[in-house]
Amino acid sequence: MFKKSLVIMARTLLAAWLVSSISACAKKTPPSSTSTGSAATATATSSMTATPSKMTPSDFWQLMGKKLTYIQEGHQGPVVYDFTDTNCPFCHLLYVTEARLIREGKLTVRYVPVAIIKPSSMPEAAAILQADNPVAALQKAEDAIAKGMKTGKPANLARATDAIGKASPKTIAAIKKIEANNVFLQEIGVDDLPDIIYLPKKGKLGLITGLISEKKLTELLPQIQ
Repeated sequence: MFKKSLVIMARTLLAAWLVSSISACAKKTPPSSTSTGSAATATATSSMTATPSKMTPSDFWQLMGKKLTYIQEGHQGPVVYDFTDTNCPFCHLLYVTEARLIREGKLTVRYVPVAIIKPSSMPEAAAILQADNPVAALQKAEDAIAKGMKTGKPANLARATDAIGKASPKTIAAIKKIEANNVFLQEIGVDDLPDIIYLPKKGKLGLITGLISEKKLTELLPQIQ
């Protein structure tokens, strides 16, 4: 039922939005890890107008909460889902923007780890997800990414493998959850990152693909539940 619902929603969504590759990390050709936010301002925004007829936007939002695996930061303000990959520099820039709003009590973000950019994305995401404190692990990874972008060197992130390079049962469980998150993106036809999905106070579900500025995100917050 969930997969069928996503397919129905995706068919209309793909006809409704304009993809901006300037401010997004593409699955096949991600930007360099030394990219900055100077050219990363354009965003594509749309409403998910094809939510199945028997499901309200609120129903589908609740279903997302049950089916997706996420790491939540913040407990105040409107809630958004942010799909993120450790190898997407624009995802990191969005994280920095969101972190300020979270600290100010203006936003709650549910970070949905996906692995679509590079082969290293999966073990890095699994290491974060399987950590005893995933929030702290995510913050540590983002700090390392920030350092790498500043120095122009690849970030040295933890990867989920044991001493001989084989995945433990805990890692396998984390990988399955990340793969399910990947499938969600595939079903709604999204190939670029980052992506924010939100439930507005009025109307259909909203999607922002690519990097949105702090100013625009702040202006949008009053419209989000």
